[in-house]
Amino acid sequence: MGTTVILFVVTFFLFINHVSSKEELSEERPTISPEIQAENEKRSMELENFLFGNNGIIKQVNDELLMKGYTFQTLIIANSIDDIQLKYVLENKEATESEQKVVKSIFFDLVEKNNLDSYAFELKVGDIDDGPDW
Repeated sequence: MGTTVILFVVTFFLFINHVSSKEELSEERPTISPEIQAENEKRSMELENFLFGNNGIIKQVNDELLMKGYTFQTLIIANSIDDIQLKYVLENKEATESEQKVVKSIFFDLVEKNNLDSYAFELKVGDIDDGPDW
């Protein structure tokens, strides 16, 4: 019985401490100035246009792959224009070494044609059966 009371009291104090620390954290959240928020939105729009706009690199690559008969999904992690990770998941073809070379060749040929830095891109090609590897 004594142990139960002690456990109850300790649990109660931990709960009170947890609730009060959450309240302190919620009150101290930093706010983003309107100028910084506007700059972040501008960068986001530039990145989106860079990737998906009428002349965006991803749009160009996707159009080329579709013309060559590929069906695929594109997974993208874009931290900035200089740090973009992509994975093309082939749906209608097996991602053999030769198919991977074809897709990568198409991609990097278009990167070069657009005078972009190939080091800004990390590209992987896989099957629909591949699990995520990044």
